[in-house]
Amino acid sequence: MLDQSIAVNRDALKADFEPRAVRALERWPVTVSEREIGGVSCQIIDPENAAPKGTLLYLFGGGYVSGCPEFDLPITAALCALGSLRIVAPRYGLAPEYPFPAGLYQCVAVYDALAIETGTQPLFVSGESAGGGMALAVTRAAASKGLKLPARLALFSPWSDLTEDGIALSEGIDDPTITTTDLRTYASAYLDKTPADDVLASPGLAPHPEPWPDTILTTGSRDILQPSVLALTESLRGTGASVDLINRPEMCHVFEVYDELPDALPSLRQVADFLTSR
Repeated sequence: MLDQSIAVNRDALKADFEPRAVRALERWPVTVSEREIGGVSCQIIDPENAAPKGTLLYLFGGGYVSGCPEFDLPITAALCALGSLRIVAPRYGLAPEYPFPAGLYQCVAVYDALAIETGTQPLFVSGESAGGGMALAVTRAAASKGLKLPARLALFSPWSDLTEDGIALSEGIDDPTITTTDLRTYASAYLDKTPADDVLASPGLAPHPEPWPDTILTTGSRDILQPSVLALTESLRGTGASVDLINRPEMCHVFEVYDELPDALPSLRQVADFLTSR
C-alpha cells in the first residue's frame, strides 16, 4: 500500500512543477520527443537552433518515490539550450512500486545503450537530488563493466548517502522544500530490504573508482543535503579528478529548478559551460 505521505508528495510536486515545465518550454528554444532506449521510455530534448555538441543522460529527482522528466524541464531545457546538448531523461520506475535496484537497472541500461550509440562523441551524465545519487551509481556501474565513463558529471544537490548517519547530518537545516522526516520516509520506501550502506544505493560512501570524470556539484546553505554534498565533494577530489562546487548562500535544495530564484540561471549557465568546455 502506498504511504500516504508519498501520495501527498506526488500530488504536491505535480501541482508545483507542471506550471514550471510549461514556462521552461516557453522560455527555451528546444524540441521534446519520446524514444525507447535500452528498453526504457525516455524523454528526448534537442536544441532547436544548433547541432548537439554531445548527449547528456539526465536522471530526474524526487526522492526515488516521485518525479518525472517533465518536472525537471527548468533544468534540462536550460542545459539543452545553453550547452547545445541532446538530453536523454529516462522514465525510471519509482518506489515503493519499484524499489531498489529496479530504477537503477533501468538507468544503467539506458547508459549502456548510449555508450554504444554515441561512440566517440561526448556522453555526459547529470541528475538532481535522488537523480544525482543515481548518476553516481550509474557511473560506478559503467566503471565496473569497463564501459566508457561519462565525459563529465553535473550533480545538483545529489542524494548520495541514504544511511541514518547521513540523514542525521541534515537535522536542523531550515530547507523550505524538504525535511529529514521526508528523507527517512523516501529512503525506507526505496531501499525496501536493502541495507542503506549498499554501494549502489548510497554511492557517496565507498571509495570512488579511478579514474573519475571531472565533476561539478551544486548546493546552498539552506539545502537539506548540503552536509553530504560537501562530504561528497571532498571524497571525489580524492580521486584526482577536477571537482568544482557551486555553493550559494540562502539557496535551498536543488534551487536551480525554481525559475523564480535569481541564483538559478547563473548556476545553470555555469554548469552548461562546465559540461561543454574543452
